[in-house]
Amino acid sequence: MPTSLGRLLGTVAWRELVAHARAAITHPHLLAALIRRSPAPLVERYYAWKDSGRILRARAPAGKVLFVDGGGHLGGGFRFFSSYFPPGRVEYDVFEPNPNCIEPLRRKLAGFDRAIVRLHPAALSTRSGSLRLFGITEREGGPLSTGASVNRHQHSVFYDADAGEALEVPAIDFCDYIRSSGERYDTIVVKLDVEGAENDLLEGLIERDLLRYIDTLYVEFHSFFLKNPRRRAERLRETRLIRHLKDSGTHFRVWH
Repeated sequence: MPTSLGRLLGTVAWRELVAHARAAITHPHLLAALIRRSPAPLVERYYAWKDSGRILRARAPAGKVLFVDGGGHLGGGFRFFSSYFPPGRVEYDVFEPNPNCIEPLRRKLAGFDRAIVRLHPAALSTRSGSLRLFGITEREGGPLSTGASVNRHQHSVFYDADAGEALEVPAIDFCDYIRSSGERYDTIVVKLDVEGAENDLLEGLIERDLLRYIDTLYVEFHSFFLKNPRRRAERLRETRLIRHLKDSGTHFRVWH
């Protein structure tokens, strides 16, 4: 990693750590959520190993496999999952709406064939067009924030997003994309870490009967970054979605 990029990523990580610590002091529910998530890395590695083995190392041929990385940020998710779902055996579509992250992310992906690992500078949405992206000013999450969101209220425990500073970014219809991909691939794996947009996307998939195209689904939920009463409302949506997803034919994992 180039020294300048390493320093930049270190600054981003430190900013996020300080913001989480400050918020945890004034919002006890957030501290409790972070404590509950502390064993998550081992569980996540187990499920990634288990799922990749089922898909790639099963006796039956895996066929053509697509991994959809929703929320590429600076490549952390890709780095993790690509060690279990190796590019070449699996194709990747990496989606990231924050324009400030595109060049660092492109450098992270530079060693891979662009026909195999494809970067899309766009948000996943319930419709095609454009959306406003919040939370990337210096007084909010910063230009490379892990919390940049198309939901203005998403990180309200940390800051009040300035609508006047939001960026307009392109968006694709996630449901149309999944339907189209389902016609071209034998197996689809999806990771959604989309900072508060996940509930809308999941409800869209359910309403349009598109979960049948997705073999494995990793989702990070974000209601604990909201202030009440929005947090309670979104938590109820999450609970309903989790119940439905666990009863579906898709292998569903809550991610952290």
